[in-house]
Amino acid sequence: MTIRKKIFLLAGILLALFGVVVGVLAVIQKLDSDQIGNIVEYELPLTRLVAEIDVDTDRYELGILRALRLDPLNPPELAAAISTKQAMTEELRTDVDKATALLAKAIQDPSYQTTERIELARIEGSFKYLSRSLEEFLATGELTMAALADGRREDARTASLGFSKFAQAFGPDLSEIRRSLASLTDRATRTVLARQRLNTYLSFGLFLAACGIGLGISAVGSARVVGGLRQLVVRTRAIESGTDSEPLSILTRDEVGELALSFNRMVEELRSRERIKDTFGKFVDPRIVTRLIGSGAEQAERRTLTIFFSDIKDFSGISEQLTASAVVNLLNSYFGTVADVIHAHHGFIDKYIGDAVMAFWVSPFSAGDDHASDACLAALAQQDAITLLRAQLPEITGMRRNPPKLAIRMGIATGEAVVGTIGSDAARSYTVIGDTVNLASRLESINKLYGTSLILSEETYRMAQQVVEARELDLITVAGKTEPVRIFEAMGRVGELEPERIQLREMFSDGLASYRRQDWDEAQGCFERCLLHDAEDGPSRLFVDRVCQLRSIPPPAGWDGVWHFSEK
Repeated sequence: MTIRKKIFLLAGILLALFGVVVGVLAVIQKLDSDQIGNIVEYELPLTRLVAEIDVDTDRYELGILRALRLDPLNPPELAAAISTKQAMTEELRTDVDKATALLAKAIQDPSYQTTERIELARIEGSFKYLSRSLEEFLATGELTMAALADGRREDARTASLGFSKFAQAFGPDLSEIRRSLASLTDRATRTVLARQRLNTYLSFGLFLAACGIGLGISAVGSARVVGGLRQLVVRTRAIESGTDSEPLSILTRDEVGELALSFNRMVEELRSRERIKDTFGKFVDPRIVTRLIGSGAEQAERRTLTIFFSDIKDFSGISEQLTASAVVNLLNSYFGTVADVIHAHHGFIDKYIGDAVMAFWVSPFSAGDDHASDACLAALAQQDAITLLRAQLPEITGMRRNPPKLAIRMGIATGEAVVGTIGSDAARSYTVIGDTVNLASRLESINKLYGTSLILSEETYRMAQQVVEARELDLITVAGKTEPVRIFEAMGRVGELEPERIQLREMFSDGLASYRRQDWDEAQGCFERCLLHDAEDGPSRLFVDRVCQLRSIPPPAGWDGVWHFSEK
């Protein structure tokens, strides 16, 4: 018998056991359902109706007695009392009729046991006596109100004395009916709870039986296959330790034999992959190596991705202050810091260019279209990491006094680019080429003009706006391109922007709108208010200067608000 058939046999035994117990549980559940149904359909409504009758009879009597105390008789108030009495008369008769009908229906319901029907019949007898008393009770009220309406106050008072003979019926007798109904409901509830406990015991018993049968059959079946599996484990450990493994001998045609055959195929595939890894040993990131092995080293494809460029602000000036070893230490510490952040956010380091870093994000390493979000979050995390790195600069550079001021500028662009392996047969690089790469590089460079540290392209912000706060900076054309690009400054993570920064963004947006309308006075006023709010705001300072320039040399007719950059 194959392992598969053994599993099916075990499953069949367990299903049969489950079927027996489920059947028993279904019968118990049906009994519970009937009893709960009786409580909901009969006992609770009867209890509510009896309570309403108890309250309404008191209200009826009190309303009439209150009318007797009217002095002098006020016709509107007397008419209202008569109307209320008539409404309560109808309500009491309706409640009594409903209760009588429910009791009759409950006594005939086969889901009730004999003892419960006897109890319901006793309650019905008491209720019939109460309903007969109700008509006399209502007649006393009619007589009292009629005398009062005719102005015979003394006759009305005499008639009202007749309410006293109903004190027993609508007092202790009615309370006894309520107690009987409550006792009936209580017994039914306790019975349901007892059956629920039985359900729990049966379920636990099923679990124990299934465990016993499953473990027993598993123990017997495992003895037949453990030999082949042990051989498989030995060969697997050999591969894990790096030792070459010989193919397994296939001795059976059951599932263990199929597993051995698959193992032999896996061994051959691993050998093939090791040979390919030697070809791509120059690739640093193991994720890229794995992808290339899976899809071929000659691959090149056009993908939508996000490109990142960064460099150290005024690195030439910094390097002039340091020794050669200090420069190397600084760069190694800096590259190590940003590389860790980029890798943690699913990015790839494409290359290091002097003090600059080029990286990219692409699916499937970033889920779906999250590559732009991952890149922006990585850039913001780099800013935090650089802040921590500055505290270590005295030790890194050896300058205990006046260590260099480390700041980075970053540019991020999203769009289509070609991703693939490029180079000669002797040395290749897995890299990205295309206009998006050039745009990201230009955005990084123009940070110095705007006095910013992180600029995003419009497409990047569109795809990452759920995770990053930003403000629109400008509409520009970069060097070498004619198509305008809307650019944004990343200001922080969503939900973490201070109120002052939010206010600055709104004022800057108003200034930008006025600037594009060529309302120079309003634009200058907005940007100057931005500088009063934050004297170090580089974009506002740039636009103040630009507005002054455009006021003296107005733009041509039909100007679309685009600013053209001719330098890289």
